[in-house]
Amino acid sequence: MKRHFKTIVKAAIVLLIAGIVFYFWKLAPVSVPTFEVKSSPIVQTVFGTGTLEGKTRLAVSPRETGAIQKLYADQGDMVKTGTLLVEMDADDILQQKRVAEAELAVAQAALQRIDAEIRSAKANLEYANLMFQRSEKLLSSNAESRSTYDKNRQNMLVAAADFEQAGKRRIEAESTLAKHQAQIAYYNTKLAETRLTAPFDALIVRRNREQGAIVNPGVSILDIVDTSTIWASVWVDETQIAHLQNGLDVDVFFRTLPQQRFGGKICRLWRETDRETREYKVDIALEKLPPNWTLGQRLEVFIKVSAPEMCVNIPANLISWKNNSPFVLCIVDGKIIERPVKLGIRSKDKVEIISGLTSGDKIVMQPQKHLQYTDRKIKK
Repeated sequence: MKRHFKTIVKAAIVLLIAGIVFYFWKLAPVSVPTFEVKSSPIVQTVFGTGTLEGKTRLAVSPRETGAIQKLYADQGDMVKTGTLLVEMDADDILQQKRVAEAELAVAQAALQRIDAEIRSAKANLEYANLMFQRSEKLLSSNAESRSTYDKNRQNMLVAAADFEQAGKRRIEAESTLAKHQAQIAYYNTKLAETRLTAPFDALIVRRNREQGAIVNPGVSILDIVDTSTIWASVWVDETQIAHLQNGLDVDVFFRTLPQQRFGGKICRLWRETDRETREYKVDIALEKLPPNWTLGQRLEVFIKVSAPEMCVNIPANLISWKNNSPFVLCIVDGKIIERPVKLGIRSKDKVEIISGLTSGDKIVMQPQKHLQYTDRKIKK
């Protein structure tokens, strides 16, 4: 009898403890943080993810096959317009230029000699003309013989022919001089082409060849990107196409700086959707870049597609989902219940509530943490 009494007492104690545990686990009022629903302005946004890219990318390469004599820039360097990046071997061109300069000097000397010949031929022609004119007057008055007249006439024609030939030789000398001058200009151009400079303010993103390497035309020595045209290339769901247009304001958040906003505007909409992901690209010009940035850096964007609207809205992180349907944990008559809601427009961190909530309602914060308290009373 005594043994049965002890058993009953133990069972009663166990049941009492279990009841207490059950009460505090399932029935006792709980304390939860709440959020009061209000109406406030909200801007509808379209979300997208993407990377930082360079709009203008260029391969620095030589126009002629040659060896890299010296590299003045390396991967990761920031350079200004006109900065010397690569110097190619120019010994052959320099030698050819020296030959052309020597030939030019010979041509200049030849031209000076011909100019002297022209002056002499001109003087001879003037004298021969004078003598011939004198002979014509004397012959008409029979004061000079016909043979003297013929001789002076012949001298005048020979002098004229010499003067004409000297003029032709000068034209030939000028042509030769121009040819050598053109050759030197050509070699100067070829020498300039051996000095590869930055065509714009640029970032050196890759060095593909080393000093001393033989490089053919079109082969990249350095890959550079124009730093004035760095933009965000972003993928957006194709269902949002109707909302987007060039010039819309954008909030950009880099994953390395998730709390810092960088402004921008849509500058180009692509016209082809990825056939696998059903997304399409939007290019965004940024107002400024982070202090430290890299091409390919991941980022998130929120494209503003409407003006601010007054509506009932709550933080997006207070929405829970069940069977693809949204709901919130709402406080009704001091009790936590699941209340279905209908969602409207979205901003970066807010969502419009079309139905299910009104201003003044209180909902539970951190819903995933407090979902276990559904149907429980709250502490007053």
